[in-house]
Amino acid sequence: MIRNRGLTRRTFLRGLAGSALALPLLEMNLARSAFAQDIMSADGFPKRFIYFFHPNGTIQDSWWPTAGGSTREFQMSRILEPLEMMKHKLIIPKGIELKSGSGAVGPGEPHQRGMGTLLSGYPLQEGSFVGGDGSLAGWGGGETLDQILADHIGAQTPFGSIQLGVRSDTTSPTAEVRTRISYRAAGEPLPPINEPRVVFDQLFSDFATAPDELQEVRARRKSVLDAVRDQFSTLNTRAGYADRLRLEQHMEIIRDLEVRLQSEGVSGQACYAPERPEELNADHEDTMPEISELQIDLLVMAMACDLTRVGSIQYSNAKNHIRFPWLESLGDGHQLSHAGPSNTRAHEEWIARDRWFASQFNYLLTKLDAIQEGDGTMLDNTVILWINELSQGNTHSQNNMPFVLAGSGGGFFDVGQYIDFGNVSHTDLLVNVQHCFGIDSEVFGDPRFCNGPLAGITR
Repeated sequence: MIRNRGLTRRTFLRGLAGSALALPLLEMNLARSAFAQDIMSADGFPKRFIYFFHPNGTIQDSWWPTAGGSTREFQMSRILEPLEMMKHKLIIPKGIELKSGSGAVGPGEPHQRGMGTLLSGYPLQEGSFVGGDGSLAGWGGGETLDQILADHIGAQTPFGSIQLGVRSDTTSPTAEVRTRISYRAAGEPLPPINEPRVVFDQLFSDFATAPDELQEVRARRKSVLDAVRDQFSTLNTRAGYADRLRLEQHMEIIRDLEVRLQSEGVSGQACYAPERPEELNADHEDTMPEISELQIDLLVMAMACDLTRVGSIQYSNAKNHIRFPWLESLGDGHQLSHAGPSNTRAHEEWIARDRWFASQFNYLLTKLDAIQEGDGTMLDNTVILWINELSQGNTHSQNNMPFVLAGSGGGFFDVGQYIDFGNVSHTDLLVNVQHCFGIDSEVFGDPRFCNGPLAGITR
């Protein structure tokens, strides 16, 4: 699903270029809500958030890196080896527990609780969805991190957030809690879009702004800003005290806009309308690798063009009854993840699949890292969370959750570390993420499962 703010790209550009920057009527209140939450990095580029999900846990001894003499000295594991060239831009946190989903409170079995509480930190609602062991549960019990951030930073973009999927709902004729992660509010899930062509049509169908038109828009906007600054200087010498306060408030808006204008190298050189994808069967196993890359390409371009600053990509779901024929892995995914420790063939298949997910995560990071933003890249100004609803499929454990954080969020996170936290709540990590985006609360989700931000991962 794509949360549309009601603006087309063309309307967005023209609106920013127009007369809305005129000085305010001096006896009227000045509304700044559209700019108050414009969370930027130190060099003036927007911060962004993405989550990347794959299901059913991992093979623990093939996931975790080998620790060295410090948190910065570690060797990548067999599964994470495709990320070797990006390890300096990662935080790999061990000892994270999904305490809100561990069964202490609320209904549901581990897959249900894992999906429904993963990014909300709240137990599930009561309901009639039947889990794998017959447990009954309802939808998730709270708004999820991505939507909280979309509400906080999404007002500056045409689309508050975009939820993309890759075979994310292939086995359920009707949606249920094991197939959804994002929630606008308790009981209000947001479905991912699995078809790249549909994503393109919603994001880029009105995107007909050529590079020369973008340059013209920028020139008009700069001209308007210069004119408003001149008017301000003239009026400020003659205005009374109350009016000078209002004028100063308006100049704060102008300064914000100037920062945005200066940072639009992102929306210039790197932003263009991609080709419309061909129509593919999004539910066919043979198209999964192609659709994965198309979805990542569209997500990165949407952010490069500042159409959104919050996005996600969800692979399969907690049911996960899919095969990977391009890897010659023809077992049912859910069954492979639940195989016992003596079933080495199943474990090898599962490791191969997790390595493929790592390669797709690396593809996403590489695409973001290829876009220059000031002295860094778009990856440096983004926070990407790789998440899972379980830590290990055959035990349904939610200890040592296989999470990875990538990107420093504009220098907020101290990346390049593998840290064992022992046993902390995953919502503690989510507190750090919300701090990165200017949300000062020391709690995320249900306070019973949160102890505040983690130490050692921020600058």
